[in-house]
Amino acid sequence: MSDDHEAIAEAFDRTADPLAAHAPTFDDLDVDPFALFFDEVAAPRNLTAKTQREYRHVIDQWTTHMRRAGRHPACPHETHVRCFVQHCREDRDNQPDTIRSKLHRLDAIYHFWQRDPAFPHPRTYDPFDIVLSKLDLTRPPQKDPPHLSVADLADYVAALSHIRDRAVVMTQLKLGVRAGELCNLRLSDIAIDHPELKAGYPALGSHPLLDGRPNAVCIPSRYERSGNKSGRPRVLPLDDELRATLVSLLFTRPDTGAEEVFYTTSTHNPLGTEDVRRIWAEHFQDDYPETETHRAVTSHFGRHRFTTHWLVTKNWNRELVKYMRGDRIEGVEMSRETIDSYVHTYYEDIVDAYRTGIYDFGLAGVSENR
Repeated sequence: MSDDHEAIAEAFDRTADPLAAHAPTFDDLDVDPFALFFDEVAAPRNLTAKTQREYRHVIDQWTTHMRRAGRHPACPHETHVRCFVQHCREDRDNQPDTIRSKLHRLDAIYHFWQRDPAFPHPRTYDPFDIVLSKLDLTRPPQKDPPHLSVADLADYVAALSHIRDRAVVMTQLKLGVRAGELCNLRLSDIAIDHPELKAGYPALGSHPLLDGRPNAVCIPSRYERSGNKSGRPRVLPLDDELRATLVSLLFTRPDTGAEEVFYTTSTHNPLGTEDVRRIWAEHFQDDYPETETHRAVTSHFGRHRFTTHWLVTKNWNRELVKYMRGDRIEGVEMSRETIDSYVHTYYEDIVDAYRTGIYDFGLAGVSENR
């Protein structure tokens, strides 16, 4: 909070952080104020299962954020809400309308606390409403990413001398996965038909969805793997080029005892989303920064290029592309009466066509090392 706010609060014998004094009391209480919202508001209003999941999802993110800030999640200040917005933008890559929706859900819970006489939340102070009124959370005009042909991308991929960086970029370009999904990949999520590699990594490809599906990758849903964004799991094929790259990566991967596939080169800790962003920025953004007409090439570029390839270049059915992206198939209303809820897509629908249709970077020199 600013010195001006503090000065005004002091002049009128008020506090600019009215909930700070109540945070220790909430810490000592054996009561979950968020659970009360579900019992007394969500249940009587018969909120749909989908809406309740969305509330619980944002509550989990908010409580984690507030624990890191050292404050009980029921006692925020405006600065905590602003930092949460920054976290959603930078770490979760949320669009403004997604962030606005999250704040509105948290504000609905805060309003419940304000109206309940048992809670100490003053009606004259609402940090969520303050931030919503001050920040511009409208979606800005969307810029297209620059056009990079397969030949252009092949030049950049070939120039990636570090096997970890090459595997990161190729995995995102060839599978369209988000940075968080890539960082969350574990050895059990990758099935590679390679006896020597399997001997070195007994957990390799042990995810149940990979049973009978060699040379494939499983991307678990957010319900199974915290930090993943898609609500549905998916299995994607490995073409020969990406398979060889991952084999080389795994043969040179440090033996840290961690389950994650990708690692930092300095500390050998599991890779984070910010590390992925740095890899892309280091190799692409000198040539492709943000301009007046195009967005910068970032880690999200792979997902754009992947989607454009299948929808535009290959003219694939949209539902098959949605499956590969992990998008929800059902209609917006989630009504079981709509025809969309009867559309189902499977790995077997895409595996053969994927392997013949995915772009190839011509890395004839890629070695599997063994």
